[in-house]
Amino acid sequence: MGSLSVASGIQWKQALGSHPGALFYIMQLDLFSHIDYQQLTEELFTAYFDCRKNKRNTLNALKFEKHLEQNVFKLIDDIYKGNYQLGRSIAFIVNKPAKREIFAADFRDRVVHHWLINKLNPLFENLFIQDSYACRVGKGTHYGVKRADSFIKACSENYTKDCYILKLDVQGFFMHINRNLLFTMLEKFIHQYYTQPDKAFVIEITQKIIFNQPTQNCIIKGNKKDWVWFTQK
Repeated sequence: MGSLSVASGIQWKQALGSHPGALFYIMQLDLFSHIDYQQLTEELFTAYFDCRKNKRNTLNALKFEKHLEQNVFKLIDDIYKGNYQLGRSIAFIVNKPAKREIFAADFRDRVVHHWLINKLNPLFENLFIQDSYACRVGKGTHYGVKRADSFIKACSENYTKDCYILKLDVQGFFMHINRNLLFTMLEKFIHQYYTQPDKAFVIEITQKIIFNQPTQNCIIKGNKKDWVWFTQK
């Protein structure tokens, strides 16, 4: 399946007519006509295709794709009606570059993350400094290395003097973020810069994601004894 676009209920019926429950979802397009339900549908499918990049062979992605249309429309319905709740995260441990715990969102929730960032990222990009590299189109590791090289060259006056680089990591950064402060800042940012009519909608989903507690509702992968190390830190 390459891509889907939304044009009308008739076209959706033609596209999804062979799938169980398709007519039910097409009828819902009219029930929620006071919000641009078709736009929401297109955005969620776009978010799905973004989300599955480099993830398509994972178990959660394959389970979601097996009943793709039903899963996406159920997600749209939950979001629209205010019934969307984040699922259980998947917890595991990685050892490189340093030992740390990972709480990965369920694939369904990752689709919502992509949907939200597709709306807000252009606004963030207008405010970010040039030398912020992670998760940015056209940036990343290679771009950062080139920039670091140019800074070293300038600082060392074309490699004729010593210069120094500070390499550090903030321990437990994500686990210790002040969520109330983060949401207050993001809510203010969205009110100030986001101008689409679904602003309240976007704020509601943002709030649910920020205040989700992945450590309290997770599936632990691997040997549970490995997690003892984190409780003893």
